[in-house]
Amino acid sequence: MSDEALSEHVAKAGERVLGTLKVKGKPAAFPLRLMRVESVVKQRVALIGDAAHAIHPLSGHGINLGFQDAKALTGLLAASPEWQDVGDYGFLRQYARKRAEEPFLLQYATHGLNRLFANRNPAVAFFRNAGLNLTGRLPVLTNALVRYAVSGKFS
Repeated sequence: MSDEALSEHVAKAGERVLGTLKVKGKPAAFPLRLMRVESVVKQRVALIGDAAHAIHPLSGHGINLGFQDAKALTGLLAASPEWQDVGDYGFLRQYARKRAEEPFLLQYATHGLNRLFANRNPAVAFFRNAGLNLTGRLPVLTNALVRYAVSGKFS
C-alpha cells in the first residue's frame, strides 16, 4: 500500500490516539518466530523483559514476564548481604534459575499455538477447534487460565 494508506491504516488501528501519522523511511515486515537468548546473565549483566525473552504477542504476556523478571531480580538484590558482589556471575545465576521455567513454557506454548493456528489443514483445524471448545467447557481449566492471565499464577 502507499505511504499515505499505511499511515491512515496505522492511525485508524490506534484510534488516532497519536494524531496524524506519516511514514518515515521504507516500511518493512518480518515474520514472528521463536527467539531465545543463550543466557539471561553474564558477569555483571542481567537481562530482563523483552531483552531476556522475546515472546509472541499472541499470548499478551510479554509485559507480565518483564514485571516478574524485575520482581525476581529486585527481590534477590534486596535480600543480598551488603558484602555480596551482586554483579558476580554465580550470584546472578540465582536470578536466571528462578526465571527460567515460566518464560520457557510461555515461549514454547505460544509458538505452538501460533503454528497450530497457522496450519490450514482441515483435520488439524477440526481437532484444534474441538480442543478449544472442550477447554471452554471445563470450568476448572478455564478458571486456571483466567487466574494465570490476571495474576501470572495458576493457583
